[in-house]
Amino acid sequence: MFASLTRMFIVAAVGLLGMGVWPGSAALPPLQITIESNSPYYFPASATVSAGAPIQWDNPTASHHTVTHDGCASDGLCAFDSGSVAPNGSFALPGLPPGRYPYHCTLHPIMRGILTVVDPVPLPSAT
Repeated sequence: MFASLTRMFIVAAVGLLGMGVWPGSAALPPLQITIESNSPYYFPASATVSAGAPIQWDNPTASHHTVTHDGCASDGLCAFDSGSVAPNGSFALPGLPPGRYPYHCTLHPIMRGILTVVDPVPLPSAT
């Protein structure tokens, strides 16, 4: 039984390597944030993601919206500004460095969200 399971694992691993894939090596799926017409307006309103992970805001509403880092409206660093995101459109970022990123919709200032980017958790090494 053990030999059979070992053989199946080896066959699967060789197959994955042959396709250029290995568990944990694939690109991270984007963090999905949905723009909504009602409170909390960005769902989730507060999200945490690992540094470098992609982030995507989807706008399924009937209105144009923006995803604008609060630093863009002040003297701070403007980390991202989507411009107008059309109905059924989206805005994506390839990733951000660690930090806290409050953001808003410039067209509807009541719409606010916060994105927290943390250092990725290192995978245990095989020694």
